[in-house]
Amino acid sequence: MKIGIASHVVLDTIKGADGTVVESMGGPPCYCGITARRFGFDVELATRVGGDFPEEQRNFLRDNSITLKEDRHVAKDAQTTRFRLEMEGDLRRLFLQSRCEPVSERQIQDAKVDCWLASPVIDEVPPDTLVAIKKHRGKKNFVMLDPQGYMRRAGPDGGSISFVDKLDIDLSGITALKVDRQEMSALTGGMEGLEGMRALQARGVEFVVATEHRVVHLLHKDMHYWIKLRDIDTPDSTGAGDILAAGFACGYVKEKDPLWAICFGAGALRAALETKEPGLAKIPPMNKIESSASYFYNTVSFKRL
Repeated sequence: MKIGIASHVVLDTIKGADGTVVESMGGPPCYCGITARRFGFDVELATRVGGDFPEEQRNFLRDNSITLKEDRHVAKDAQTTRFRLEMEGDLRRLFLQSRCEPVSERQIQDAKVDCWLASPVIDEVPPDTLVAIKKHRGKKNFVMLDPQGYMRRAGPDGGSISFVDKLDIDLSGITALKVDRQEMSALTGGMEGLEGMRALQARGVEFVVATEHRVVHLLHKDMHYWIKLRDIDTPDSTGAGDILAAGFACGYVKEKDPLWAICFGAGALRAALETKEPGLAKIPPMNKIESSASYFYNTVSFKRL
């Protein structure tokens, strides 16, 4: 099977909570893409990088069976999207240093995939492109959206990122939605928790995956599942949400079982954090994901509404 991932590859400078500084390639094409490869999926990117994108990073992606094509993905006169991240405990400060061209509708229309994961980092998946994703939704009729990048606005003071408090997105045609507390509030006019999840479900979303501090929730039809993760002291949680989203999407498309899907998503997340590695090094092997998923499958909480 093949998953399409619509988002920018980014180049990150990450300052960990312990003060260490790491230069890393990132973004959902990397975190989601490599996680999807762990599940045995092929990966098709709808992305853009600039002419400054390092050859060694392109080789790294190629070594993980993810291809950047010169004619489709490289904007030679543009710069690759770059972020600086500063970790302070569970808080993360984000700065935009450069931004590449947006993802085009043509990239979506030309892709031959089974499902889509749209996860913009800084508004690079415009409304028309998102419409194209929902229209060309793949053989498995599955589109997952992580709206993180629609929330972000870059200010003039060195590119410091702020977040909007209201978000207007047409959720029709979205199969699964992953949101944190802030994103849920922006999409629902201030709702939180189960009330907010039900409001999103009422807009046509089949699976609502919601995260709060160390808890992963899933609402599907009239079933509410939730998984509690123990506190894990890790210096860098960058990409954790992407790993969760990819784990859920791949788990569901493969198994067609919502319970196993959320266990695979949470299992991939826990296994990644337990590595305590920075950047892409935290993406865990499949045996670690399966071990964590099996544990959660036997301990997950659930309630019929």
